[in-house]
Amino acid sequence: MEISYEHANPEAGNESFLLRINREHERQTPCILIDAGGGVDTSELLADDEYLAAILLTHAHLDHYQSLDDAHRDGAPVFTSPGTAAIIKDVLEEGTRHYSISDPEAVLDRVEPIDGWQDVVGDDISVAPVPAGHTPGACGFLIRTRDGEESFRALATGDFTQRDAGGHVGFDPDQFLEVDALFLTAATTEGVSDTITDIVETLASRANAGSKTLCTASGLTGTHLATILGATEHELEYSIPVVLVGQIAKLYDALEYEYPNVETVPEFANPHECLEAGTVTIAGPEVPNEGSSGRLFDAISDDGNATLVQVQGGTTTAKDAGEFAGTVSSFTFSNHPTEAVLDQIVETIAPTHVIVTHQRGRSLERYKDKWNSYTWATGSSGSEQLYRDGTFCPPYWTGDATKRRVRNRDTQQSTIDVGDGVLEAAASVPELKQRDSIDLEREGVDVDRLRDGLHIGPLVEAEESPKAVVETDRSASPQDTRVASALATDGGLYRTVGNSLAENEYVIPDSDGVVEEIANPSVVDVLLDSADGNTGTDTDVTEPTSKTDGERGSSSEEKESSTETEITTETSEVSYTEETVSETNEERTTDTDPDMSKTTTEETVADTIEKKPTETVQIDPAIRALAEQQASDEEESTVSFVESTVKTYLADTLRGQEPWIETSGVTDRQLTIDADPALEQLIAATATVNGEEDADSFVVKTLCEAIGLDVDERELPIGGLEEMNELVVATTENEACPHETRNEVVQAALERRLL
Repeated sequence: MEISYEHANPEAGNESFLLRINREHERQTPCILIDAGGGVDTSELLADDEYLAAILLTHAHLDHYQSLDDAHRDGAPVFTSPGTAAIIKDVLEEGTRHYSISDPEAVLDRVEPIDGWQDVVGDDISVAPVPAGHTPGACGFLIRTRDGEESFRALATGDFTQRDAGGHVGFDPDQFLEVDALFLTAATTEGVSDTITDIVETLASRANAGSKTLCTASGLTGTHLATILGATEHELEYSIPVVLVGQIAKLYDALEYEYPNVETVPEFANPHECLEAGTVTIAGPEVPNEGSSGRLFDAISDDGNATLVQVQGGTTTAKDAGEFAGTVSSFTFSNHPTEAVLDQIVETIAPTHVIVTHQRGRSLERYKDKWNSYTWATGSSGSEQLYRDGTFCPPYWTGDATKRRVRNRDTQQSTIDVGDGVLEAAASVPELKQRDSIDLEREGVDVDRLRDGLHIGPLVEAEESPKAVVETDRSASPQDTRVASALATDGGLYRTVGNSLAENEYVIPDSDGVVEEIANPSVVDVLLDSADGNTGTDTDVTEPTSKTDGERGSSSEEKESSTETEITTETSEVSYTEETVSETNEERTTDTDPDMSKTTTEETVADTIEKKPTETVQIDPAIRALAEQQASDEEESTVSFVESTVKTYLADTLRGQEPWIETSGVTDRQLTIDADPALEQLIAATATVNGEEDADSFVVKTLCEAIGLDVDERELPIGGLEEMNELVVATTENEACPHETRNEVVQAALERRLL
C-alpha cells in the first residue's frame, strides 16, 4: 500500500489537499479531496488511472467551498457534518450570487451528513468527522485505510479551535491516538478572547445606551455572535435584544438555534423595521457596501445616535467615521488557535508525519524541523510520498539525525503495552456534539472582564433593595444628577439587571419626549466607563458611593448636590437629563441650546481630549514603544489608549481586586539565548571591544538598536489623568500597593494590559 498527498491549491489558500491511497490489487487509485477552496481543479490533479472517491468538506467558509462545484466529479459523495449539511444549500445559493459558483445543484445532490465512521471504498477506506470548534458546524476528519496487514491513519484538523463555536464542541487533541499523518491547519490568531469580549461589550453597551446598533459580519460569524449575545442574556441576565437579517437569519434558523432575545428576519422590505433603539441588528456582508447590511446602513447613516460595528475577517476595508454620522468601530475577528496551541497539539498527538496546510511562502518556513515528526512545510505542487509497503517515507531533505529521532520515538511507542482500553480509544471517534446551552468561557469570552466592562454586579433582591426614582431639576447640571442604587454591604458598586421592563421598570425619554425602555440602566461611577471612554449615552449618569476608610467617597460638592435630590421608593421611573456633557473637573458646563443638545459620543470624547492639557510620564522605553504600537493597531491615539488603560486599572483597584498582584514579577524576566560555546565566546569578546561591561548588556543594546528602540526615550504623553490625580495618589498611599509615583502607576497599568 502507498499513501501520498498533494496540495490542491498551493498558490491560493493552500487549505485543500488530495490524499491518494494506492493498493496493489486495484486498477484505479481512489483519491479523497479535503476541502475545495479557490483554484482547486481535479481535472489537473487526477491522472487517468485515478478517480475521486469522496470530498470531505470541513466547514462552510468560502475559502473551503469556493471550487466545490468545479472540483466535484466521478459522482463522489460530499461528506460533511450535520451542521454544515444543514446550511450548505443557503451557503451555495449565496455563493452563486456573489462568488461565481455555477452549478450548486449537482453538489447538493451528493452532500451526505455523517456523524460517525462512513465507508468510502468498501470497509477498507473509511472517514469520520471530528469536533473542530472554529465556527458553527465545522469539523475535522479522521481517515483510516488498510490493505491486508497494513494500516494507515490520518487526521485532517481543518480550521479549528479548542474553544467551542456557537455551542459546537472544540478540538481536543487528547482524543486522538495512533495517528500516522496529521494534516495540520496552521492558520493562527493571537488575542481572540480579547477580541470576542470587546465585540460583545461594544454591542451590548451601545444597545443598552439606546442606540440603533448595526453589526455587520459574514454569515457564520454573525450567527456565532448571535449565539454569544443570546448566552450573555441567559448567563449574565443582561438583556440584549437581537435582530438577525437576511442570510444570517437563514443560517441561524437552519442550525436550529433558539434564544428568546433573538428574532430572525430572513427577508425584509423596509430597513427601518429591522432597526430599533436599544437593539443589536446583525446582517451581512461584513462591510455594508451592498446586500442586507448595505440597505440597513443607508437607513441609519445620517443618524448621529446610531452605531456601526464592523466585524471583519481581515481582507476588507472598513467604513470610517467620515461615512457615518454616528459611532463607528471595526474589529478583525478570525477564530483560530494560537501558535502555542499548534505546538501542544503536535506534542500530544505525536504523529509520524505533520503536513502543514493553510499557510504559504515565508509563513511556512518557520515550521520546518520544528517538531519531533517528519514535517512537510513546503506548500509544494506535486505528489509527496508518506508511506510505502510498511515503511514511513521521510521528506527527501530530512537529515539522518531527524530520521533516527523519529524512528526511536516510534519504536518506543510501539513497545509500550497499551492494553485493550487504549486500543479501543484509538479506534473510537470523538463525538460531534452541540451543547445544550452555550458556555461563554468555553466560547472564549472573558466573563469577568465583560462583567466589569458592562458594570454587571450580583442581582439585588427587590425586598432588600427597593427600586428608586430620582426627581431632578431639568436645569440642573449633569454632575448634580444622581441615581439611587443598591450598594453592596462592603460598599462596592452593584448594578441591577433583568430581562423585562416589568422587573426593572427603568425608562428614558427620547428627544421627542417619548418614553423608551432601557433594559439595563447604566448606574455607574464615571471611573467605570467603558475602556474606550464612551459612556454610550448623551447624559453622564453616575452612582453615589459611600466612603469607607478613605477608600471610596465623593467630593463635598457631590455631597451637597446629592442632598438636593429627592428619592422615593414608590415608583421605579427614572428621569434623565438630555444635555450633552462637555466638562473637566476644573470647568463643567451644560449646553442648553436645543440645536446643540445632541452629539455623538465619539465627537464628545474627541473634543474633550483636544481640550485637555497634554502631560508626560516617565516609563520604561520598551513599554512606551509597545503602547504606541498597540494604540496604532487599535486605531486610537496613544493618549486615549493610556487613559483608558489607567482608568481600568484604577477601577479594579477601587473594587479591591489589587491588580498589581497580577503584574508582580512581570518585569523580572531575562532574555535567554541558546548559543553554542564558540558563539558565546565571540559575543563576549565583541562586547569587550565595544566597551560594554558584559555580554548581556551588549546583546540587549544591539537588539534594541535592531528594532529601533531608543532606550533613552522614556517620555509618554498622557491626557485626562489630571482629573484622576487624587485617585492615583490614594492608590500609591495604600500600604499594600507597590507603586509610589504616578509614573509607576501608569507603567504598571500598561504592563498589565500589554504583557
